[in-house]
Amino acid sequence: MTARWERQLHRLREAPVPLERVPERAQQPPRPGSTLPPTRERVFAGIVAIAVFVAVAAFGWRAFTRAGDETAPLDVPPALPASPFSLWLSAERVPPGPVELVALLVNDDGSDATFGVWATVDRWDGREWAPFGELVMCMDHWHCTARVQPPGEIDSVPSLGLSAEPGRPGPVERFTTDGLDVGWYRISQEANEGIVAAAVFEIAEGAPTPAPLVSIDAPAISVTPALLSPDGAEIDLYPLIPAPTGAQSREDVLEAIRGLSEVARIERWNGSTWEAAGEIQISEAKDDLARSAELPPLPEGEYRLVREGPEGRHIGHFWVDETM
Repeated sequence: MTARWERQLHRLREAPVPLERVPERAQQPPRPGSTLPPTRERVFAGIVAIAVFVAVAAFGWRAFTRAGDETAPLDVPPALPASPFSLWLSAERVPPGPVELVALLVNDDGSDATFGVWATVDRWDGREWAPFGELVMCMDHWHCTARVQPPGEIDSVPSLGLSAEPGRPGPVERFTTDGLDVGWYRISQEANEGIVAAAVFEIAEGAPTPAPLVSIDAPAISVTPALLSPDGAEIDLYPLIPAPTGAQSREDVLEAIRGLSEVARIERWNGSTWEAAGEIQISEAKDDLARSAELPPLPEGEYRLVREGPEGRHIGHFWVDETM
């Protein structure tokens, strides 16, 4: 369509403009108050109008074809394809620099699938997702944080099956954005059944900093499930006690949790610090290492439970999200 308009414009520009012989009276300047210009001016005005119309049409056609051009760069990647499982991230937009995040498998339709801890990472190049790296997710009881490695550099992956039920996400998987530049990234885990669970996150200047996680070498609490609806729910608490020497017995764990308070403070991250959000009573569980508790309804946000003990605080993180 653009080429045709340009050819018409070219013919109009090249063709001589005939001047009709008209009575002298018609070639005189218009009378005061007349809205019609002389004949020759009207012809040139018509040519200019056509040229302007062609230029506008060409611009509009280029904009239309660009909008339909799937190869045109996009600032924001497209939405992820529908899948029975997804990955929930503790933050989807973070500032540059090392930021530790939590990923959780979410079962969206009740399908059965078994995932591992291996994940791939792609980066949005403006046109498509390009392979960027891979990682082995760290479970919270491993006391580590996974780091993205270049493709092909991971030699072995622990044989571990992960899954999730509707309304009850999978276990905590921990990784860091260390080494990632500003941009959009997609992290994906594939199940044995071929189902892919994925999430997209952005590293951007000025993005809010999520709440810091408990240090991997400090005593902590594994909160299950770690992702809850605002309606509240029953949770299980299990101690996470690092073993510096690599060897640890059940008695070691019992000794480490002895004397912990049976009341836990609830604290909420306000964007810069933790603030008090209530208290809950801790109850005994079947396992003498574990505890259970009933969380009240809470607004969306990042939270932590704090139990005080003789050797200091034990902290467990959880999140409240209305999508659950």
